[in-house]
Amino acid sequence: MPVAVDTDMFRTVLEGLRTALYVVDLEGRTLFWNDGAERITGYLRQDVVGRVCGESFLGEAEGDEEESRGGLRSIAAVIRDGKIIKAEISLRHKNGHRIPVQLRAFPIRNARGAIVGVAESFEETISVSDWDRRHTKLATYGCLDQASGVLNHGMVESHLRENLGTFVAHPVPFSILSIEIDHLDKIQARDGPGAIAATIRVVGQTLENSLRPTDFLGRWQENHFLAVLTECNEWEIARAADRLRRMASASKIEWWGDFIPVTISLGATSAKPGDTVEGIVARAMQALSESIKQGGNRTTVRK
Repeated sequence: MPVAVDTDMFRTVLEGLRTALYVVDLEGRTLFWNDGAERITGYLRQDVVGRVCGESFLGEAEGDEEESRGGLRSIAAVIRDGKIIKAEISLRHKNGHRIPVQLRAFPIRNARGAIVGVAESFEETISVSDWDRRHTKLATYGCLDQASGVLNHGMVESHLRENLGTFVAHPVPFSILSIEIDHLDKIQARDGPGAIAATIRVVGQTLENSLRPTDFLGRWQENHFLAVLTECNEWEIARAADRLRRMASASKIEWWGDFIPVTISLGATSAKPGDTVEGIVARAMQALSESIKQGGNRTTVRK
C-alpha cells in the first residue's frame, strides 16, 4: 500500500538542515531559503525569499575569475545544460565579508522532465562553528584585536617567530604578506571614523576567511595586516596574494544606505636563511610601499 507523502514534513526537514539549501525558479527568483543558508550567509528568509538572487546580495566569486553578481551564473548554466554543477566559490555575508563555500547546483524537473527551477546547496570550506569556537577562546586569552576580530600584533608576531624557528631547523618554506587598505584617508574624510571601523572589520574578516586553516592573519599596525602563510614558497606567494586582493575587492561595506568600495595593496616576501622577524617584515613593508606608489590595488613581491 503506497505511503502518503507528507510534504509539510519534508519541508520541515529541509528547512532545519545545517547545510545551506535554497531554490530558485527559472527567472532566478528565490522560492526557498533554509536555516543553513541563514546561518552561513547572515540573510534571513524575509531578506531573500521573493527576490532575484542577482539583486546584489550573495555576490559570488569563483576561482580566479572576477566577481559575479549574485548566483545567476551557476543557475543559468544548470538551466541551459541540465547538468549538476560543483564549484568552490565565495559568497558575500550580510555583514560584507567573504565566506569560501563548496557549492552544488542541480536542476529541478517536473513530471514531464522539463526544468522548472534550480536548487543550490552549499557548505563552508572552513567550518564557521570551529572558527567561532577558536576565536572565542583566543578572545578570552586576550589574543584578538577587538577592532578587526583577527589576531593582535603580539599573537601574529609569535606565529612569525615560530615559523622562523622551524625554518632554521627544517627548511620548510613560508611567506608573509604585508597588507594595507587603500585610501582610508579618503574614506574617513568622506564618511567619518565609523566607516573606517566598519571597513577594517570587513576586510579583516574577509582576509581571514580566505586563508587556509594553517595560515595566520593579524592586525600589525593601524592600517596594516600581516599574514603568515605556512608551506608557501616564493613561486606560490604572488598567486595567494592576488587571490586575497580579489576577495577584498569583492567584499562590500554598507554605510548609511551606500556601499564603500574597498581595495588593498600587498607586499609579499618569502623566508630566507638568516632572516629575523625585523628583516623579513622590513622586506614585506618595502614591497608594500612599492605597491602603494604604483597606485595601490596590486601585489609586489620582494625576494
